Amino acid sequence: MRDKRLCVNDSFGFDLPVSERLRLIRRAGFDGFFSDWKPDAPIDEYARAAAREGLVYQSIHAPFSKVSTVWDEGEAGDEYIRMLEDCVQCCADHGVPLAVIHPFIGFDRHEPNALGVERFDRLLRFADTRGVLLGFENVEGEEYLARVMGELSQHPSCRFVWDTGHELCYNGARDMMALYGDRLAGTHLNDNMGVTGSEITWHDDSHMLPFDGIADWPDIARRLHEHRFEGPLTFELISYNRPGRHTHDAYAGWDAAEFLRQAHARAERFAALI
Repeated sequence: MRDKRLCVNDSFGFDLPVSERLRLIRRAGFDGFFSDWKPDAPIDEYARAAAREGLVYQSIHAPFSKVSTVWDEGEAGDEYIRMLEDCVQCCADHGVPLAVIHPFIGFDRHEPNALGVERFDRLLRFADTRGVLLGFENVEGEEYLARVMGELSQHPSCRFVWDTGHELCYNGARDMMALYGDRLAGTHLNDNMGVTGSEITWHDDSHMLPFDGIADWPDIARRLHEHRFEGPLTFELISYNRPGRHTHDAYAGWDAAEFLRQAHARAERFAALI
C-alpha cells in the first residue's frame, strides 16, 4: 500500500529559524521534510524540532558544489568522500534513512572513470554498514549516474532519487524512471519550463510548484504507480526566481505560510493522480 505522506524541503526561500520553518511545514499539512547538510548544519536542532512537530525527517541532502572532484585525481576527491561519510554518519546518528547524493556537477564533462567509481564504492560500503540509503539523483552529466548505478548496484544502499525538474531540463525529458525506477528511494517533485535558451544552465532548474510549468504530471504519476513506489511523496520547491527569470513572479506576494499552503494544495492534487 502506497505511503500517503507528503514531504517538502525546508529551504524553500525564507530566512526563518529552524523551529519556525518546521512549524509552518506542519501547519500547512505536510507530514515530513528534508534538510540540507554541511559540517556545521544544526541537525540536532532539526531532529528535536521534527519530534516536537510530529514530522518525519525524510532525508538529508548532501553537499554537491564540489562533488566533481570525486572523479579527479588528487586529495580533494578523497576529502570530499570523507565529508560525505560524515553526512551519512549524521543520518545514522539521527535516524534519517536516506542521504541524497549528486553524482556529479557541471555541463562540460562526460567521462566518468574508475577512480570515481572506486571512491563512491567506498562511500557505499560505509553506508551499507550504517543502514543508510544513498539516493543518487539524476542531474547533469547522466554518464556519471549511469556508471554508479551500473557498477555499484550490488550495494544495498545504492538507490535512486528522481528529480522531475532535472529530468525536464538537465536530462532532455528522457525517462529516468525507465532506467532506475526499480531502485527508487525518494522523489524531488517539482516543475519548470524545460530548456529555455540555446544552452542548458542551472537557471532552468527553477523548482516551481507542480502544474505551473510544462511537466506532464499525469505521466509522472503513472510512472510512480508502474514502479510501485511506496515511499512518501517528497517535493523540492523554491519561492523565488532564478537570476534573470520570471517563473516565480506569481509567488512574490506570498509569505512563507502562504507559499507552503499553496505547495501542499499542489502536492495533494498530484497525489490524487496516483
